[in-house]
Amino acid sequence: MSYELEELSVDNVNFYVKVNSLAWKQTYKGIVDDYFLELINTKEEINKSIERMKNNINKPLYKAFLLKVNDKYVGMFRVCKTDKDMGELKSLYLLDEVKHKGYGKILFKRALEEVKKMGFNSMIVGCLSDNTNANNFYKHMGGVFVSNRDFTILNQTLKENVYLFREI
Repeated sequence: MSYELEELSVDNVNFYVKVNSLAWKQTYKGIVDDYFLELINTKEEINKSIERMKNNINKPLYKAFLLKVNDKYVGMFRVCKTDKDMGELKSLYLLDEVKHKGYGKILFKRALEEVKKMGFNSMIVGCLSDNTNANNFYKHMGGVFVSNRDFTILNQTLKENVYLFREI
């Protein structure tokens, strides 16, 4: 399993956004409205996302990384501080071609390390309720279900399960 993890930078932010957008399209087909999945993959929306992500690169208590396998970007994650003084895994996505090969665990473990470096000993993650694979993954990694919350995308409101990882 040959891979590299790259911290988000001005040089790779465009790859980060493209992987994130494509992973959403692959992961949420049938869960999130197709119109939104097509919209976030348009050149205009990708360029807007790149500019937003550039603004986050040097923020304290915010880290993002890309996964590169065989010289191709195929995954990413992002962590930050929550308003409740703990870490949050805001996103962790893999392209379909590398799912179920152990890379999710690699990204997750690195996310925990980054949250620890930020000074937190617990972390939460929100996961769309209808995303069975991801819910099972976070439970397998030791997450404890603590609540549901609404997640709204355009005119679609979805349920999100929140998992807590204590004493990381």
